[in-house]
Amino acid sequence: MRFFVSRAPRSSVIPALLAALVVAGCARPLARGPSPDAPARAEDARAAPRFARWLVHASTASRVTELRVEGTLVSAVDSVERVDTLTAFLRTTWTHSAPPAGVPEIPARISGTLDAYRITFGGSALPEAPTGLALPLVYAAEQRGRDEQPRIALPNAEECTPAAAALSALRELWVSPPDTLQVGLEWADSLQYVTCRDSVTLAVVSVRTYRVIGAEERAGSTVVHVTRRSTTRMSGSGTQLSEPLEITAEGFGEMRLELTLDGGAVVAGTGDAELRMSMRGRRRSQELVQRTRLTIATP
Repeated sequence: MRFFVSRAPRSSVIPALLAALVVAGCARPLARGPSPDAPARAEDARAAPRFARWLVHASTASRVTELRVEGTLVSAVDSVERVDTLTAFLRTTWTHSAPPAGVPEIPARISGTLDAYRITFGGSALPEAPTGLALPLVYAAEQRGRDEQPRIALPNAEECTPAAAALSALRELWVSPPDTLQVGLEWADSLQYVTCRDSVTLAVVSVRTYRVIGAEERAGSTVVHVTRRSTTRMSGSGTQLSEPLEITAEGFGEMRLELTLDGGAVVAGTGDAELRMSMRGRRRSQELVQRTRLTIATP
């Protein structure tokens, strides 16, 4: 991210536009039943009977999931404003392996490959592959509890590489709901970790909270509808263009997800996020507002 260069190459915009997808944090685990006084909402019209329960069962099935990210980044340096837009398409094949029963010290594991990653800038008609990213890209993640988001272990998320940046968006796919779901049930997951963006180290803290709002039968299977709200904070410091730089950012987002009872995996979802970032140097400061729309689909 060339924060202080108004004519930065387009490839430098990629990490900034995908930064809102880095959702992590630390929070007290949350899992509680529905409030008996909570009113039904119109958007729950397709929900199953209010006190129906759905059991999530473990699964090691291989899954193919696609993500589409549409982002707009508005940056202001002094009195000059610049707008960058980007659309990214990702496709991944992955599996989730639960730890052995009664052995909590062994984490759950997610392994897979990033099979496709295409970028379209502005009004360009032709998508581009990010420079330095070789596909398919093998990755692995670990999860030590339902209240902790999976942590990417391979490649190293702290390294300033195109591979590490590309995998950030995959965190949107990984959900670990309770074993039993019903309308009104809430839970949360979180993570705290360090990442790198264009040689600047960032500490990321974020929390995701979920609420079951209904379910429907589709092709003989039950699909559970869930809302997810995310909050994200990032901070860090480094040197860019030979100048010390301090970065702070705060973001929020909301998605509506559809979960299968087969492993509790996300099969579809849509949502929006906003990230506000400040960069402070000795001679110049910059403010950015990033808005993204994310679509998750199963081909």
